[in-house]
Amino acid sequence: MLAAMTAFPALPRPARPPFPPGPTLAREERGAAIIEMALVLPLLLMLLMGMLVYGQYFMLAHSVQQAANDGARAAIVGLDAADRSAVATRAVARSLQSVSGSHSVAVSETNEAITVAVAFTAPPDSFLRSALVPSPTNVIRSRATFELPVD
Repeated sequence: MLAAMTAFPALPRPARPPFPPGPTLAREERGAAIIEMALVLPLLLMLLMGMLVYGQYFMLAHSVQQAANDGARAAIVGLDAADRSAVATRAVARSLQSVSGSHSVAVSETNEAITVAVAFTAPPDSFLRSALVPSPTNVIRSRATFELPVD
C-alpha cells in the first residue's frame, strides 16, 4: 500500500510571470513617501527657521537687558549727572561689544534712582530680518533702574 502512494506523479505547478504587470507595491509606497515629504518638508523648514529667528531674538534681548543692567550698575559710581551718563554709556558699549548691531543709550536720573535705557537695532543680515517666518521687530529696547546710594 505504501508503494502505491508514492507512485503518483507530481502535479505540475502553474507558471508565474517573473514580474507582475502594472505598478508594484514597492513603487507605490516610494511614490507616497516622496509626496508626503514634499508636503511636510516646507513646514519643517519653517519650524527650523522659526527656532533660529526666535533663538537669536531671545539671545539679543537678554544681551540688551544685561547691558542696561551693567550701565545702570556702573553709573552709580559717577560723581555728577554728566559723569554718570558717560560711565553708563561706556559700560553699555563694553557689554555689547561682542554683539553686532547699533545701539543708543539714554540715561535719566531722579534724586533717588538712575535709569539707563538701551535701544538696540539688529544688523540687516540678521535672522530677525527673515521673510520666511513672522519675526519680531529688529529694534530691541530695554531699561534698568538702580537706586542711588543714600549719603
